[in-house]
Amino acid sequence: MADVNLDYANDRTTAAKDAGDTYTTSMESIRNTIAADSGSGTSLGVMVQSQLQITEAETMYQVKQGIPNNVSKAVKTAAAAVKQTAGS
Repeated sequence: MADVNLDYANDRTTAAKDAGDTYTTSMESIRNTIAADSGSGTSLGVMVQSQLQITEAETMYQVKQGIPNNVSKAVKTAAAAVKQTAGS
């Protein structure tokens, strides 16, 4: 995430969308792994592996999506402070 620019609202929106797209792709990949194994009866190992992959994907999504959201909130708070100061 160090190389992601979040200076503009469009950048933050794009970063959040990319996080969602990556999450969706990860979930589909996990589902495909389970589906491929289901012909022989899904093993406990595959289920445990899938659960760990889901946890990792959810954590990555929350971090990648949360950063642009937090930046947007900070910008909104700063804008409100500037507006309040200018109005005083």
